[in-house]
Amino acid sequence: MRVLNGKIENDVQISEDTRLSGMIVGKVVVAENNVFLISGMVVGDLLLRSNSSVKINGTINGDVINSGGHLEVYGIINGNLFEESGTTYIDKKAIVS
Repeated sequence: MRVLNGKIENDVQISEDTRLSGMIVGKVVVAENNVFLISGMVVGDLLLRSNSSVKINGTINGDVINSGGHLEVYGIINGNLFEESGTTYIDKKAIVS
């Protein structure tokens, strides 16, 4: 699994299983059949493609769009959550505003 540390100031396409412990400033697209584990922060929108899997333990400052993936939210989403398709689980301690 690839690990992203530090600060990235660009749009990012997740095309392999990845763990974020740093910060991404830009839009993030999780490609089909990939896993993205977030313990850091995304400042921008997050888009899940079909059959992708995302677990948010950190913070998203932007919109989250689930277009056919599996989303688990344990952290914070400061933005809108759009569930177009796929599955979404929001923990009772998570914050979505």
